[in-house]
Formats: sequence, structure tokens, C-alpha cells
Amino acid sequence: MKDEQLGIEDENLSRAVLSARFSVLHSSAGDFQRDLGRYWRYVRKTGGVVLTQQGWIYKSHFKSLAAALNAAGAPADERDNGRLWFMRRLLRAMNELTEGDRGRLVVANPSGRLFGMPMAQRVKWTFETWRDSDAWNELLRLPLQVSGGYTNREAPAALGRARLTLLRTIGRLAQANRQSGEWVALADLIAYIKRNDYAFLFERRHRSVSHSGLYASPYYSANNPYGLTFGAVKNEANGWDLVEGGFIVNVLTGPLYWMGLVELGYAHDAREAGGENVAPVAFRLTSAGAWLIGGGDPPTFVESGGKLIVQPNFTVLALEPISDAVLSDLDHFAESQGGERVIAYHLTRESLYRGQQSGWNAARAIAFLEAHQGGPIPANVRRSLEEWEAAHRRITFHRNVCVVQFADAEAEQELTAALAPFNPQAIGARFRLIEERDAAEVVAALREAGWTPVLQPAGDQATENALRAGDAGEVMFTQAAPSVYALGKLAQFAELAPANEGKNGARITAASVRAAMSSGMSLDQLLATLAELHAGPIPVALEEKVRAWASFFGDATLQHTVLLELSSDTVLANLLDDREVGPYLTPIEGSTKPLALVQPAHAEIVRAMLRERGISI
Repeated sequence: MKDEQLGIEDENLSRAVLSARFSVLHSSAGDFQRDLGRYWRYVRKTGGVVLTQQGWIYKSHFKSLAAALNAAGAPADERDNGRLWFMRRLLRAMNELTEGDRGRLVVANPSGRLFGMPMAQRVKWTFETWRDSDAWNELLRLPLQVSGGYTNREAPAALGRARLTLLRTIGRLAQANRQSGEWVALADLIAYIKRNDYAFLFERRHRSVSHSGLYASPYYSANNPYGLTFGAVKNEANGWDLVEGGFIVNVLTGPLYWMGLVELGYAHDAREAGGENVAPVAFRLTSAGAWLIGGGDPPTFVESGGKLIVQPNFTVLALEPISDAVLSDLDHFAESQGGERVIAYHLTRESLYRGQQSGWNAARAIAFLEAHQGGPIPANVRRSLEEWEAAHRRITFHRNVCVVQFADAEAEQELTAALAPFNPQAIGARFRLIEERDAAEVVAALREAGWTPVLQPAGDQATENALRAGDAGEVMFTQAAPSVYALGKLAQFAELAPANEGKNGARITAASVRAAMSSGMSLDQLLATLAELHAGPIPVALEEKVRAWASFFGDATLQHTVLLELSSDTVLANLLDDREVGPYLTPIEGSTKPLALVQPAHAEIVRAMLRERGISI
């Protein structure tokens, strides 16, 4: 928006505009399309915007949306911000946004059909969507007391016909002895329609009541196709100026101005005096408006020539004219910082991680930035992007993918060329990950190369009969490329052969069994897992070794001692109660004889005390 002082010197214009000087609200169809793109990308980036039960965007979310469109000073409530509400209705009507489940505004098509079109086609489609669809109802935006409708209500067909009448008149006045870019007084437009198309918005009709003709006011809901009652209307003349005149002003100051098809002239500072429903002194068609409304030639939209500049501080500057397609891609892996003619983005670890979720890894992001910059990006930025990706990929979940497992390093090398078209990713020695391709395609390529792969469908773990183990713990697999699930279970209690040896192999050892016990695996769990994997019974010798390694038989102590046998249990009981002898005796519980143990070091002491008590030994 920019002020421009103009002198009007055209005798064909109304007296109200002759020689007047006024301030202009400029508009641009390209700017409106840019903001449509920003709106759509914001919804895509956030994964959807939560709506209230009444269908409005919550104020906190709407504030963030407005900031993304550089409209931070705009009204904080969506219902008070006509331009953004209009954009939302258009994007819904064009099936770029939709209201999904659980009351969320989400993108309908992640690629955005509108934003891949040439600019002229985008501008035309947007205009025609407003003109011909029921997406927008100007009558609900009038600054009047209107009842009988709700804000989300679609526009009846009659309103579309009224728009066409108004647009034809605007085009006719703009063409009459005028070139695109000159001004039309608002008073001339209203007077022309009032004189020539008085009933363009409401049909005037009479009805007979008690044989007398009584005029039926169109400003009551029962008498108009819109189902609306305009409470401020006092009489016919008053009603036409308020409603029909208000409708004309709203179309000019709302949709046509927002879409960049007209510019508005005000007697005072336009930045303070202008706005939706604020009548201008005059208006003029922009080049896009002269094309779509005035029947002129299509304007030339500059859509190329802009570029990206990647700075060492991780800021990316998008210089206009830059296409929405480039900005849409950049939004995948960079954080938008806003801006008008120069849009700033910032590269962060989190933004790259978000990009990875939608297929933008570091290599793709770097290639994109360099292609649109026209040269290499700063070395520190490249290095950081690659390091961030490496850190993110330490733990990665891949869904619905195909994994190719090779029996040995030779097979892996031999099949490199056959699998190259599938862009396989190495995920460890002898394993390659293939995304977004059907397994049948991969199998066909392997068979064409002369190999017959063993197929393991998702959900089939193929762990039974996967191996045979020898008495000493050596493991031999029943297939050259054993199931990864079998390898995973075996690795809990066995030592797998190092990948650099080029062959699959494993061994169950005392150390590996003890490590399994230390990690919380019980002996029963270990033997049950081994039995599941083993083809046939586990060798008895190996099972005994495993039990021994797992300390199944427990610990024992072997020591020298003296066994004392007495004549009766009564004598043993008396000696145990003896304060001198008792501490040296340890009875053997459960023995059928009166037995007690004596430490060898105490044998002579016990012998002497027993003799003193008349017991011969």
C-alpha cells in the first residue's frame, strides 16, 4: 500500500472527482497470489489449523497465521479480518484447503495445484472462483444489522448474477473513452446502476392483499432469495443506498481490491481512511482488472529472474520475482522469517529434520539451494546440513519399504548394477533399503540378473528352522541369507561373525551366554529361543554346556571338617545347650543320626571338653 497524490483532469468524470487530489490504495494481483501461497504453506507446515466449534480459527493460531502473511497488525479475530477470511473461503472453493476430521483446516492436496500454474492462469482462476461460486457472500459483510444468515453461509445464485451485472457495468465505464489505468468516480458507478439496473440485487414485486396492491419490501427475509432481513432499512430509497449501494462499495473495497483488480482513491490519507466498506472517491482498474473486467489484453506477469542467496549465518534470502513453487519447496526444510520483496528463511537442525519427513534430505536440499542460487552454498552451511542429517539418521523408522539382504559380500557386489535404478540405501553390511518401490519390481530385477531371491513378506519373521548348532556351540544357518528376525533373536545370546568377514556365521559361547543372563534373559527364555530357531532338537551336549555357562547347577563349597556322632539325640541336645561345648557344634539338620560338625581347628578343644564330661571318644 502506497500513497500517491493525483490530479484528475477528465471532463467525463463526475464533478466530485474533477481536479480533486486524493490518496491511493494500490493493489497487486501478484501480491494477492503470493499471500494465497503463504496462507496455504502455513497450513501445510503446521499440519492443520484447529477450528472452534463455530468454525473460526482460534485467535492464538490466527495471530501466527497473520504473522506468516506479514499482517501482524491486522485484527486478531478471523471474523474481523475480511481479507484473510476471503482467502480461506477461496482456497476451500478451489479445493486447496479443506476442513478435515476433528475440526481442523488442512491442505487438500500436498502439492498445491494452484501454485504450480502460470501466474496469469492463477489470477484468472481465483477471480472466476469468486465471481461464479458460492464461496463468498458480500451481503454478510455489510456494516448493517443483518439477521437470518450466518457468517459461513454460501452465496445464493442470485448474488452471482448481481456480481455479473456490477462487473459488466464497471467494465463498460472503464472502457468508455478511457484507457486502462484511468479513474472512475464511485458516484458515477452507483448512479449508472441505479438508473439502468435498479433491481440488479433484489427483485421488486407487488402482491395483492384485500384487493389492494401493497409493495413487498425486498429487505425482509421472506421477500428476497437470500433469506436476510436488513433491520436498518427505513424505506425504499434509504434501503437502496444502504444495501445495494453498500454491496457495490463492498465488492470494490473487498474482493476486487483484495485480489489486486482495482485501486482505490480517497480524499484523505488512504492508509487511515481506507478499508473494507469504506467508500472511496474513485477507483481504477489495475492491468489485471482491465484484462478480467474491462476486456483488455492479459498483462505480463514477471515470474522468473528471482534467486536464492544462502548466507554463512544460515539465512536464505528469496529475491523476487521468485515463484511460489520455489517457496513451497523451500518451506519444506527452512523456517520462514517473513518479508515482502525479499523473503527471509533460516536453516536449522529442526527445519531439516522436518524436511526429511517429507523427502528432503540434506543432499536434495543442498542441490536445490545451489540450483536456485546459481553456485555453491557456503561450506559451513553444507557441512552443517550433512552433519545434522547424520545425527538425525542414527535412529530412523522406515515404513512400507523393501529390504534386500545379501548372502555375502560377493553377492552384494555383483548385484550393485541390477539394483542401481532403485536408489538403494546401505543400512549395514549386506543390507540395502529401497523406498517407494514395490517389492515385485525389485524381485523382477534380481531375476533378470540371474538370481532367485527368497521372499519374506511383511509379518513373516521366518525364525523357525533357521539354524543348526554343534555340540561346541558353532552355528550353521540353513539358508545363505538368514532372516533378519532370526539374526536378531540369535544375537541376544550368541556372537555373530563380524560383517567384514563377508560370511554369515555365529557361535554360542560361555561369554555370550553370561552376557545374555546379565541383560536379564533367563535360562528358560534362552533355551526356548534356541529351540525355536533350531532345526531339530538342540544337541544334548550343547544344552548341558549352556546350562553350565548360565550357572544352572549353582555354586558349591568343598572344605575339610570333623564329624561328631553321639550316642543319642538327647546327648546331642544337651551338648548343644552346654554353654561351653554348644558354640563349637553345628548340628546336621534332618539327619537320621545324632550328628554335628566341628571345625578342624576346634577338634582338640571339643575332645578335651567331652572327656571332662565322661564321654569316651
